[in-house]
Amino acid sequence: MGSRHYPLRVTRSAFGIRAQDLRTLARGTWWARRWIAALEAMRLGARFGRGRQYAVSGQVTDLVAEGAHVSASVVGSRPDPYRVTLDFTAAEGVEQARIAEAIRSQPMTLGRLLAGDLPVEVGELFRAEGLPLFPQADPLGRTPEGKPVWDVAMRCSCPDWSRPCKHMVAVLLLLGEEVARRPATLLALRDVDVEDLVPPDAPEEAATSAALPSECLGEASLPAAVLPNGGRGATALPGGALLVRRLGAVPFWRGTARCVESLEKMQSRAGAVAREAASGSSIDLRG
Repeated sequence: MGSRHYPLRVTRSAFGIRAQDLRTLARGTWWARRWIAALEAMRLGARFGRGRQYAVSGQVTDLVAEGAHVSASVVGSRPDPYRVTLDFTAAEGVEQARIAEAIRSQPMTLGRLLAGDLPVEVGELFRAEGLPLFPQADPLGRTPEGKPVWDVAMRCSCPDWSRPCKHMVAVLLLLGEEVARRPATLLALRDVDVEDLVPPDAPEEAATSAALPSECLGEASLPAAVLPNGGRGATALPGGALLVRRLGAVPFWRGTARCVESLEKMQSRAGAVAREAASGSSIDLRG
């Protein structure tokens, strides 16, 4: 019996979105590790390594997330890029309203989400509505015809029958980097926008994004060493504790002054110290 010969396929070079050090992602925040663990639970085998190489080498040339729908182009061995789409199971109707109201009713949880943190309780809120917060390998249930209802509907124009294929894995890893930077992305993939949960009567300046770490310094700018372009063109932020004002009334507060006012004073002091540190002055934190 003669041996079969298969055509040699060579991945084309691309200059798309390059993933950072994925080992750092796996050692990062608990939600970043949980994302990687969710992918590993899909029993990807060698496809995980190939997808990782695609993500690191910039084979994903565009990636757009619109709510629960994610689309991307991935350069492979063929002249035309492969089209990848991921559709996450989204919260809808009553379940979406219950999740939103539960988060809105917990000022500290909402404040942490806006500040780039992810309280464990958020996952419990989704589970209470029968929805996972992270991708999962097991189906959510079955249709009346007996077909499994998967957590993420994945499609790729490549001929590989495996799901997820290496192209999808590359997209999922890049999504994981965004989740690591901004965990509110997890909620957005379930069609719950954290920014929409800010109470409508919040101060106007509270609409400013809390994703920027410099917001925590109040009036102070970050030191030039940690700003893009060495700090050129950076401007001081307006006064006031923009982030803490989003918290609203804190139920456990027992001080004589309002909680937000107390936090504003602390933030103002932190801003002054940051300015001194950025200017190279010695800092005395005693008293």
